[in-house]
Amino acid sequence: MRASNQFAAFDRDAEDNKAFLARGKLGMPVLAVGGAGSFGPTMARVMRAAASDVRKLVIAGSGHWLMEEQPAATIAALRDFLDEAD
Repeated sequence: MRASNQFAAFDRDAEDNKAFLARGKLGMPVLAVGGAGSFGPTMARVMRAAASDVRKLVIAGSGHWLMEEQPAATIAALRDFLDEAD
C-alpha cells in the first residue's frame, strides 16, 4: 500500500466531503451495500451521515469484494434497487 497512490487523496476527500455536507444531505434513495464478513450493516450507518433515505443491504457469504465473492447476489440487489426507482 505504501507504493500505491490509492490513499493519497484522503485528506482532500475529507475537505470536499465537509463542504458537500454543509449544503445538506442527499435527498434521493441510496443503497448502502456491505458484505456480511466485512463492512456489513456499518455501510448504512456511515451513509446516513450523507443521505436521508438510506436502504441497508448486507450480502451474505461475502467480505470486502462483493462482485468477486457474490456477483449474482450483488447484481440482483442492484437491479432490485434500481427497478424500485422506475
